[in-house]
Amino acid sequence: MASPVQIILNPNNFSEDRDKPGGGGPKTDFFLDDDIGFVAHRQNVLKQLADVRAGLQRQAPTFGPVGFVKVILRRKAWAKSHRPLHVLFSERRTRLVGNLDLGELIVEATPQALAEIEAEVARAEDHTQRRFNERTKKMEAVPTPRRSETGAIDSVELYGAGDRRQFDLDQAVVWLSNPKTGGQYEVELFEIPPVPANYDIAGFRRQLFESFTAGLQHLGTGLDVHALPRRVGSEQPTYAVRLEQSAQPPIVRMLPSVGERGRAIAPFDPNRDRHARLVKFLESHPLVKKIELPGVVVRSEGVVRTRPQTATIQQRDRAKAWPRVGVIDGGISDAALGDWVVGRWDPLAAQDMDHGHGTFIGGILVAGSAMNGPQTSTDADGVELYDIAVYPNSDNAFANYYRDLTGFLDEVENAVAEAKAQHGVRVFNFSMNVQVLVSAGHYSKVAGRLDHIADTHDVLIFISAGNLNASAGRPEWPATPDMALQLMAASQNDGIQVPAESARNVSVGALNPAGLGAHSVDHAPARYSRRGPGLRALVKPDFAFTGGSGTPMQPLGHGLYSVAPNGSLADSCGTSYATPFIAKQAAILDSEIEGEVSRETLVALLTHHAQIPLPLSDKTLNVIARQLCGHGMTAPVASVLEGGNHQITLVFATRLEKDRQMNFRFSWPSCLVGPGNACRGSARLTLVSSPPLDQRFGAEFTRINVEAALQQEQISRGGEVSWKGQLKPLYLPISGIEHPYEAERVEHGMKWSPVKTSGATMPKGRGASTNWRLVVSYLSRTDNDEMPDEGVPFTAILTISDPKMEQPVFQVMRQQLLQSVQIADIRTAARVVSRV
Repeated sequence: MASPVQIILNPNNFSEDRDKPGGGGPKTDFFLDDDIGFVAHRQNVLKQLADVRAGLQRQAPTFGPVGFVKVILRRKAWAKSHRPLHVLFSERRTRLVGNLDLGELIVEATPQALAEIEAEVARAEDHTQRRFNERTKKMEAVPTPRRSETGAIDSVELYGAGDRRQFDLDQAVVWLSNPKTGGQYEVELFEIPPVPANYDIAGFRRQLFESFTAGLQHLGTGLDVHALPRRVGSEQPTYAVRLEQSAQPPIVRMLPSVGERGRAIAPFDPNRDRHARLVKFLESHPLVKKIELPGVVVRSEGVVRTRPQTATIQQRDRAKAWPRVGVIDGGISDAALGDWVVGRWDPLAAQDMDHGHGTFIGGILVAGSAMNGPQTSTDADGVELYDIAVYPNSDNAFANYYRDLTGFLDEVENAVAEAKAQHGVRVFNFSMNVQVLVSAGHYSKVAGRLDHIADTHDVLIFISAGNLNASAGRPEWPATPDMALQLMAASQNDGIQVPAESARNVSVGALNPAGLGAHSVDHAPARYSRRGPGLRALVKPDFAFTGGSGTPMQPLGHGLYSVAPNGSLADSCGTSYATPFIAKQAAILDSEIEGEVSRETLVALLTHHAQIPLPLSDKTLNVIARQLCGHGMTAPVASVLEGGNHQITLVFATRLEKDRQMNFRFSWPSCLVGPGNACRGSARLTLVSSPPLDQRFGAEFTRINVEAALQQEQISRGGEVSWKGQLKPLYLPISGIEHPYEAERVEHGMKWSPVKTSGATMPKGRGASTNWRLVVSYLSRTDNDEMPDEGVPFTAILTISDPKMEQPVFQVMRQQLLQSVQIADIRTAARVVSRV
């Protein structure tokens, strides 16, 4: 008997006041019973503070008294409650302006403020203090906030040139000579300078702003500085700075211009001395946060090899409603797939198009299952295509159309808006990457732009994780886990590429096809597929799918087939070609579920049913598996929407509002309850949310942590009721130990990640109560200030099943729920509920 996925129709009925977080308990003494160590540490912190204060005083005559300071926390002190922001670096003295990596704070400070902080640190007590706890009947450490916060600090440093620039000057000049870059540095500032008329209200920052704009003017002729657009206020203000072969006076515009610039663009100036002078000024100025080289967008592709056969593409039935996907690429061939193209956005001239890459992707969307067989995909073929032909075939053509990456992304957004408005397209394939590795502590502007597009237009973009070059590819996946660990330990510079760290969208890695022979392990990570996680708080790539073998062998070639522009069969490989398989699944889900399906629900359905492929299933490969295939290989859509009678899947799609939580109470299915009310079976929980994002805070860019817990009632001997979480994150290392520190909760428990999965199998039964609850709540980075007025949308999916596949869990639990809960098949729920 089939058991369709059930959606809870009245999730708002289970909203209640939020249980306020406990704040991490009493203050922590990070030098418990190590008084000698603390005294030495305190002296070290005092010296560092004095050095930073002296540095600010030295730069004050030129830049004014204000500067920026890095406060680096010890790993055990990453939690919000441990941060030295209450007594030492308090709001009265300093201003928190951002983060770098996890536990690396940036504060604005003055010499006077640092002197006050030094005085507070010096007053921290030498010895561990204890007090008897009447409740626990134990002596407990009770450090003062000064000792606790001083102990939380690992180091204090002046934010300097090494933080602002990580590139070599000679390499920069060569890179900027590429016309696709626009020839311009991208310079992030901590703050936007006001117009000169408002300098009088800038206070002690006035000299900081005046020195920056004046310093740019003093660099002389042939300098163009203009503000790049900010879509949201949380974006770091960024400026394009370009050296030109021009006798024109410097043009410095610190505020965004309205519309396009009217002047002709002068040639790029590669003079190294001018670049050295510019970069030296920028990297020494306190207002500058980061100097970056612009990204260059490339297609994540392998060579498409045509074969003698003609590809068989089914004819489109125009009377049928088909799933739709927008293909953002270089164009789709009319000769091969014109019948399936329902719309085009094609600013490119014919001579600037290259249809090979986009047509191969389109062929997978339209007929990938038929051309590759059930070992690769069993999803129904037939997807209508919206052809977004925006990627030209040469660097010079790219520069002619867009000037830079920002212009390219503007064109992409315009096309996405048109496809959504005119054709209802919500799923897009973006098999392109920027030639920059994702940084562990930096949420890129390109990923942020794609996330903005997803939010603004309510779309979902599927992004390739990126390919290693043929010369840098790993050897083929070995036969044993030990050898696989050695292989990955030896691999370097193989991280995912921007914008695969996108938080609102989905990135995809590649697996080997099945059935290629002894040289290729079925469904092992492809040798060219890049690995995550990039930003530490995320699981990236999100998924992996068959993308073709990186070691072609006759007669099967790469083992992944699609269509060439001339209509012939072709084979190739790349994360580019794994991506459309999963984009297709999302489009089918969007098509088969009535009404507007939330992006959170689409991602949650794909995540909830994904499975780690067999070559990565050994427990010793847990971390490697997450880096290479994220949540796993997605399941066929038919099995996502309908399971067996031995399981029930419940979907909760709603919003968390400020100071509220969802608390859904239910009874464990009676067919899985044993003697003493012990509850057996398996449970899997997936949570996908869209919290506010803030690029200024680096690795801590997600500002709300939405958390879900499946809890069982516990009754003490004295009759007190409590609730115990019974699931564990699916990403814990092999030890499976409990992780008490924020660092481990972030890296293994996916705290602060928008996507979380947890689960447990209880073959012998657990607990002594059939009363359970699913609680979804949240934690803010800054004491609840960042919860949006509209709340945070989320989808939680819970599956309860009998691992032996014997008990009628679906029938039993559905009957139990119908007594108090409104539920329906998710495919038709839009008839009676507003949010799916």
